[in-house]
Amino acid sequence: METTHYTPEQLTERFDFAQKYRNIVYGLIGVGLLLLIVGAFFVGSPGSDDAHSALGTQADIHAVADTDDGDHGHGLRHITGFTRVAANFLLANIYFFTIVMGALFFLAVHRVGNAGWHTAIRRIPEAITMYLPVAALGCVVVMFMLPVLYDWASPAAVNDALIQTKSAYLNQGFFIVRNVLFFVLWGGAAWWLRQLSLKQDLEGGLSHFKKSEAISAVFIIVFALSYTFWSVDWIQSLEPHWFSTIYGVYIFAGSMVSAMVTMFLLAIFLQRQGYMAYVNDSHIHDLGKYAFGFTVFWGYIFVAQYLLIWYSNIPEEGFWYVHRYRVHDETYKGYAFLFYFNIIVNFAIPFLVLMTRNAKRNPKVLIPVGILMLFGHWVDLFQLIMPGAIYNFQGIGLVELGAMMLFAGIFLSVVLTSLSKANLVPINHPYLEESLHHSTGPV
Repeated sequence: METTHYTPEQLTERFDFAQKYRNIVYGLIGVGLLLLIVGAFFVGSPGSDDAHSALGTQADIHAVADTDDGDHGHGLRHITGFTRVAANFLLANIYFFTIVMGALFFLAVHRVGNAGWHTAIRRIPEAITMYLPVAALGCVVVMFMLPVLYDWASPAAVNDALIQTKSAYLNQGFFIVRNVLFFVLWGGAAWWLRQLSLKQDLEGGLSHFKKSEAISAVFIIVFALSYTFWSVDWIQSLEPHWFSTIYGVYIFAGSMVSAMVTMFLLAIFLQRQGYMAYVNDSHIHDLGKYAFGFTVFWGYIFVAQYLLIWYSNIPEEGFWYVHRYRVHDETYKGYAFLFYFNIIVNFAIPFLVLMTRNAKRNPKVLIPVGILMLFGHWVDLFQLIMPGAIYNFQGIGLVELGAMMLFAGIFLSVVLTSLSKANLVPINHPYLEESLHHSTGPV
């Protein structure tokens, strides 16, 4: 095989976050914020249909509370237009946070595994992890809205016997303390790994490389436990009467799929702007394999959770699915289409399209299916969050679009700025040469 040599200029290039890209990103933020404000005004307007469906009446709320056994905890909060806005803020923040955590785990597990192939692209997941403080700040904002979104945080929860049995864990004080600790640990790991990578660029040697291995090993252990607790805290506890022992694994699977897709889309974008000539089809192929593999894993966890609950047929477990897919049922909430569409967009289409070897190497395939998979991740989180946060389906409108555009703009701003702050390739990484000539074999 012919060996390709790269010039010093190519290996020390930096991304230029040009003004035209900044305008696009700032436009996303501005338009997203505008749509969110306008959407919030309309859903909160006393004369709007959305407001009536969201607010209901006090009689309805008390009636639901009085029939708690059949509704599994709902009716403890007064659902308003602001509840929908807060739920979409939570959704958009969690969406990009899960991408960050997938990228951070990718960095850590490849360092512990002593992998070399990813070295040429590792600055992309490094840049993604720099969004973590912003996501943490978003979660801090949500902490001030816990009684608005979470039944267990509502003052009326004292009248719910089942929630009270979980109050030692599900209480606002402990919730805030443990999640602040999680973000400190995760943010510290992301910052430390980034700093060691940058120092290695300047100083070379193996000391920073070896330190990153120790940090990554500890992080993986912490991540396995803390990310499960985080998933239960922020998403599963929206419906505190329900539980699943593999919920954290399910969220992890979706995080990895969206992180891999984000990474290969950014890699393709950078290449089309004239950067990263050293990133070849084999690098893209491996990212595509990861996206495909975790898509299958997501489908496996989805089915595993569903089949166990369906087979046992226990009302205390089954109501979670009834809220989402049962159309002719008194507890139907209007999410049936999204529930089935979720399976198609997150498993069926990606599985069939990315099955072949060539598909995982072809940007003409990866770009559209990648965008579809990122949309699928939003659909997945939407149907996980909204039935617990706002109860009945209230449609997808300006609030949903505005929240996602706002957070997408902030996310891209942070990531692209981080990419412009350092070389696009870690020039003194001991496995760089291996990565520059990485090959998965002939097509």
